[in-house]
Amino acid sequence: MSELDNDHLPFVEPRDDGLGPLDEALVDEGEHDAPFDIADLPRQLLTADPHTQNDVHVALYPHQPAPDLDYVRLFNTHRIRSINIHSLCQLHEQGRFKTAISLLTTRHRLKVDEQYHVDSHTPDVVPRVGPHFLDYTLYVGSRRGLDAALPNVHVDHNWTVKLQLSMTHRLWPDNAVNALPFNPKGRMMYLGTRLDDQLWLAMVPNQYFDLDDPDNTAEKLPRLDYKHPALSPQHAKMLVMFLAHVLAEMRHEDITCTVPYPEPLTWHTIRQSTEVMGHLFGQWQRTINLRLPDLRRLHQGFRTSWHAWVAAAPHSWKQDTFLTQNSPVGITLRYGQNQPVMVTRSLDADRLNWDRDRNYSNIRQVSFSLATHISYLDVHHWRTIPEESITRVNPVLYDKPDDDPSRLPVDLHDLPLLDDDGFEINKAGYRVPRRSPSTFDTCGALLDLRRVHELYQGDEDAYGHVQNEVPYTVYPLAFTGNLGNVKASGIMPKFAGRVAQIDKGISRHREDVDTPDLEYDPDDDHLPLHRRSPALHGLSSQIYNSLSHRVRTEAKFHVVQLGMVTSALAGTTATTVSGRRHWNRRVEFCDHGLPHLRFAEKVSGNGQPQTLRFENTYILDVSKLRPEFRNGSSIYDRVICPLLKTWSHPSIVSPIRDVLVAFRPNFIPELFKCATYPITALIDLFWEKHVDDVKEKKLMDPCTIEFVSMLERTLNYAHTGNAAVLCKRLMDRTWLSLGLIHDGFPCLSNAFIAHGSLTNGQLTVRADGWPTDPSTHRPLTSSRRCQELTYGSDHYKVYEARFAISFAIDNMPLDAYPSISDMSLRIACYAAEVSLRVYFDDVKRFIQDKMNIILSPNLDDPDRAVRRTARDRLTALSRWVDEPNPLSYNAGVLSNLLRALTEPTMGKFELTSSALGQMPITYFAETLVKHSIRTDAQSRPPFIPGGNFLHVARVTIDEIKSIATRAGVSPVSQHPFVVEAFRRACELLKVNHVPWSPNPHHERGRPSTAVVHDVWLNLGARPSPSPAFSSLRSAEHSVGLLALQASEEIQASDPRGDWSAIDVRLITFASVLHKIKLPIEWDVAHVSRDRVPSYIVDAYHFVANKYDGTKPLHQLATFSAIVCAGLLPSIFPPDLTNHPSVSTQFETYIRDLDWVKRERRKGTTHTGPFITMVIGFIISLYDSESPIMQAVRARSDLKHWWSKHTAKAINAFLLVHLGLANVLTGSGFRSAKWLQDVQPLPMTTIEQKHAEVVRLLKSGGKYGGFDAVRFLVGPKAAEVLAANHYVCARALPPPPRHLSPPRPYSESDVHEMWDF
Repeated sequence: MSELDNDHLPFVEPRDDGLGPLDEALVDEGEHDAPFDIADLPRQLLTADPHTQNDVHVALYPHQPAPDLDYVRLFNTHRIRSINIHSLCQLHEQGRFKTAISLLTTRHRLKVDEQYHVDSHTPDVVPRVGPHFLDYTLYVGSRRGLDAALPNVHVDHNWTVKLQLSMTHRLWPDNAVNALPFNPKGRMMYLGTRLDDQLWLAMVPNQYFDLDDPDNTAEKLPRLDYKHPALSPQHAKMLVMFLAHVLAEMRHEDITCTVPYPEPLTWHTIRQSTEVMGHLFGQWQRTINLRLPDLRRLHQGFRTSWHAWVAAAPHSWKQDTFLTQNSPVGITLRYGQNQPVMVTRSLDADRLNWDRDRNYSNIRQVSFSLATHISYLDVHHWRTIPEESITRVNPVLYDKPDDDPSRLPVDLHDLPLLDDDGFEINKAGYRVPRRSPSTFDTCGALLDLRRVHELYQGDEDAYGHVQNEVPYTVYPLAFTGNLGNVKASGIMPKFAGRVAQIDKGISRHREDVDTPDLEYDPDDDHLPLHRRSPALHGLSSQIYNSLSHRVRTEAKFHVVQLGMVTSALAGTTATTVSGRRHWNRRVEFCDHGLPHLRFAEKVSGNGQPQTLRFENTYILDVSKLRPEFRNGSSIYDRVICPLLKTWSHPSIVSPIRDVLVAFRPNFIPELFKCATYPITALIDLFWEKHVDDVKEKKLMDPCTIEFVSMLERTLNYAHTGNAAVLCKRLMDRTWLSLGLIHDGFPCLSNAFIAHGSLTNGQLTVRADGWPTDPSTHRPLTSSRRCQELTYGSDHYKVYEARFAISFAIDNMPLDAYPSISDMSLRIACYAAEVSLRVYFDDVKRFIQDKMNIILSPNLDDPDRAVRRTARDRLTALSRWVDEPNPLSYNAGVLSNLLRALTEPTMGKFELTSSALGQMPITYFAETLVKHSIRTDAQSRPPFIPGGNFLHVARVTIDEIKSIATRAGVSPVSQHPFVVEAFRRACELLKVNHVPWSPNPHHERGRPSTAVVHDVWLNLGARPSPSPAFSSLRSAEHSVGLLALQASEEIQASDPRGDWSAIDVRLITFASVLHKIKLPIEWDVAHVSRDRVPSYIVDAYHFVANKYDGTKPLHQLATFSAIVCAGLLPSIFPPDLTNHPSVSTQFETYIRDLDWVKRERRKGTTHTGPFITMVIGFIISLYDSESPIMQAVRARSDLKHWWSKHTAKAINAFLLVHLGLANVLTGSGFRSAKWLQDVQPLPMTTIEQKHAEVVRLLKSGGKYGGFDAVRFLVGPKAAEVLAANHYVCARALPPPPRHLSPPRPYSESDVHEMWDF
């Protein structure tokens, strides 16, 4: 990698694995680096297609999911059962894992038995408020410098700051963005630590320092066009040089600054100019220690040296005006400390600590989080508090809170002890207890999510409606569906009212800000925002069980959230040093105890925290405080303590009590362990089954990996309630996420894992029906993020290619290479196509990166024409990147590429062609295969440096060779077989040219072979004739092939020999007219899987027993079934609303109807079921002896018969559309009834039509199928079948019909057919 390339990356230690940055694993296993957030998820378990938290919220109120998809409709048909947590606890205690797992085979809702509840409305169950904790602080200075880091003391021998300038790339936490008085995008640089605080530098707009500026708000201050908060690499380097300048002026340690403004400005030239990054040799990451006097001198350097340093900087440093329009301000950030605050008998010490910690004179803003625990006490014995003790502290007591104007004083002598649960009200509005608990148990609690809206609702409007004032999201826990945590973008409205009272006592009077006649009113919208906003206000809040805080101080440390089992299974093929290291750690971790077992151990035993933790985050604008309150002790006394005490106010406690659900002590840990037991038991089974294979580094089945990934995501949801962990497209189809969202409890579809294998403890993951991406035909996965972040993107690309290729072998798309008759070559071509699409991604990324580097500086050029040209070229580049076949010579594709890559020369765009000249596509395929085995393949064409295609190509080539081996291709002939597969795939994908290595310049040394963006190889030369497929086989195999061909010929000539309707199609249907057997695709299982009534199965058995392919009706039914298979998915008629009203026009109208597909109708893509069901449907309705016709005569209920077939678009009107029936009434175009609105053709007409179909098939040669379809069904069907390669389209008009128009039916015709 060049120095320029390195310069765009953060400075890191050299690695020993020889990998480029694109393949380095990104999994974060370091210390927590963001405030605790109940909604946080580790990056390993994020997904591109998640459910939303609104889905969870809506599902709190029972309803069925919208039945717009087949799997959802089937899910809705399953009855919902109830399962008690007590039953799950018994299964868990007894280790009955098979019974627990079997619960997943149907839908359940989890209920918590009454025995685990505690009645919170009895006098002996009372709420306890406290203890309180400080969990997060953020200080922002008000002027240039490091005021936010300076303490309010001059000497402290324990006080240090550590600067780590090698970590300037660190990102500002997303959940701390809204707490800043400016937008942080492109402004934040990490400096190091101040004691336990993080120390940051923000480059704020210069307007930030004018507090009287109306535009000095986060919404109005200038913003930078950056995607993330970190400074750009160049700006970060400039600030590092400023720090080096000040430290050198301070003569701090050994730091010098020999070149104040190095050019070019790179990490390498910085290391040559100064020692702040470490010595040029030997030291890579330096930590600079500052004592308190050192920090003050550094702060003074910011105050006195900044303007002069910027003025002296070279023009190239200031041309973007960033240094001149912004200035550095210090920020400190600390979280996770969970420090007790407002502790009895420690208030004076706490107040002193707040006073010493910061000098608030030059602090602009403080953001902080205060957490209060609220729990229930189940009191066994009470101690009465003497009345004199109460009245000594509270001389006057009241009967109502202070917000009730009707309250009156009371006399304790006149009131019973247990009135109002043993509490009275003091002057400040707080309850005064008259007894205290002496022995008690602390109960756990969770929020009732169905009632939590009561905490965030406002007052009634004039119409009696109550709306939520604060948006909030719910997070159900432990598969309960309605118990859990909540997060809000503000604080509770009732609490906000108390905050406003606190603010009123600490904010500057309005006359301190402006004219004295303006009365402060927070609702007075005509006042400027900076004058009417309060000094103190709530920013956000979250309420969660304190057990969550114990087991994860930050999301990535929650042991059941990290996808550990998935990454252990997926890492057996890891190839990089870091990847193998990550894999070894995970296998060792899981082998010593799976994540859920470790979690269970962590939360077992008495004394586990189970109280509810109410955490509010506030912003305090210090500049708006009265001057006498701008100190730590006043903020502690007048802000911190009143905020915490507010939780005890009756107006706050009462609504909280209504939404809390109290449980007996130590129940909540058991709830998590037992409710998740069906899922954890299933994960246990998978691990036990595969652990030996994992340790032996065997290649794991992708379906197993994906299934375990979904199980771990399900388990994650139980612990977090976050729907972002659920892969919607894949997990909905398994019913896991459908069950979680709509029932609260997971459920498994029989289509993914056999329910029988679950109940007997075996594991059979069904791969045959694995869902695919409709646009790429690749199998859907849920483990992508886990694999990419743990082992690198290369690893996942190889995994996905292997999965897609193996999936293709079993599930070849219908439209994949239909002109190739040899199935092994078709599969090989599809495998090559899958890998070439990864090559397309590499090329797109490579060209885009190179052109961005070239064109981005032009976007800031002072010349308007240069800027416009750069924008136009980048627009063309963006359009080219969006093309599905980017390497084609299609006019739109090529023109955008030319426009992006080149400037016109003499009015003409031209790409630089490779010196190789025009080459055939086989040269590209040969080179690809040959270079893939080289150790330096990454620097050889066609592989893109740092791309993913090399690894995918190697896997693909190995897979294609395996396919060739199974097909009998000799080892000598396997290379041509591979090349042929890639050649055909390139033809399909329209690969007309590719980026290539640079042309030789006749200079000394070996020429570069790495692909460049501006030299392209034309692949338009005519290729040499490719060897016939049979010539690819060995001489020994040729004898076997001849024998195989002879046996196939014998079988084809035998009327009872097996034959395939899909292989024959209609192109060669004339060759099987003598067959009396049903085709091999016939399978009654297609209709008997879903517990259908027995009469339907009997009907299909009747057809199988009676079938004779030489009979006109049976042969025409088979012909029609193949027609339907070839039409898929366009099996439906168009909108029939405008059908003719005159019956004589029906036939012409129907023959001209199109065949269309319907996007929301599933189950109309696989041909096997249609071959079976169309044949069975036709024969059952046309044979008078069939069980269906017997039921018709008996007037039996056949609704299951019709619904079963209608689900596949096989209905009465389909027979009309196929030319086998007639519409009698206008209702036949809507909900047609058989024999009333739609009537079958008489048997004599069926026989006549059959005779003409046979004649056309035999006489038409390869066009016979096309002619026969046009005759029987119509021209529109023939066109669709030709496009799908089921018939060969005839260029000339088809032969004329030989049948006269059908005569009107008579009653005798009907009796002739049905024999009623």
